[in-house]
Amino acid sequence: MTVADWLDIATAIFLVLGSILSLSAGIGLLRFPDMIARLHAQSKPQAAGLMFILIGLALQQTNWTVVLFIFPILLFQFITTPAAGIVLARGGYRSKHYENVPLHTDELEVEVARAQRAEEAAAKRERLVRGGGPELDSELDPNAPNPLSL
Repeated sequence: MTVADWLDIATAIFLVLGSILSLSAGIGLLRFPDMIARLHAQSKPQAAGLMFILIGLALQQTNWTVVLFIFPILLFQFITTPAAGIVLARGGYRSKHYENVPLHTDELEVEVARAQRAEEAAAKRERLVRGGGPELDSELDPNAPNPLSL
């Protein structure tokens, strides 16, 4: 067997493995019961599947500029997928789109309560600025951060 044959075999393995991982991510999004479990399916196998597919594509390229173009795609995917997962998880937590399972350590409870108090204080300040009257002045929390100030 020649080197080209071995590269074809390796490419086929990487493409099939990447396809299976991407397919499992899609099935997981449909089958998992709650938002937290779906985030796992959205991030881990999808990113690994894309990595294997891009490696398979890179093995078939004879031009180095194409391979150098594939690398930033892979890098940005691995940077943005965890960030998107965190944003989706926080949004789902704040809107209560998860199964009511006992969490051993609820690290977001304090942060969400603080953010909600700050949003309520900002809304009260906005009503006061728009001419809501002095009766709203007593509702303002003097310890809340002022989002209108720099």
